[in-house]
Amino acid sequence: MARKKGVKMTEEQKAAMRAKRLANKLGKESAFNQVTSNLRHLSFSELNNIIALALRYRKERIGEEELRLIKEKEELELQLKKLKEADTKVNL
Repeated sequence: MARKKGVKMTEEQKAAMRAKRLANKLGKESAFNQVTSNLRHLSFSELNNIIALALRYRKERIGEEELRLIKEKEELELQLKKLKEADTKVNL
């Protein structure tokens, strides 16, 4: 139920959107609290394994983001090169 530009929302739609935002917020908070409360029950070796998994996941995500940014940079450089070539053709 997304808002559309220029369309007025009814009170029911507004209440539904407020409820959805609140549910998302409470869900995130309760999930975080669940994880933090259960970390206390783990042994030291289990915590080390979890930390290693979290760091590996973080490195993978950073690597994916870095590759995406490199590709985007190459595309921008190619577009810039084409624009410079077109500019030199026009100015000659």
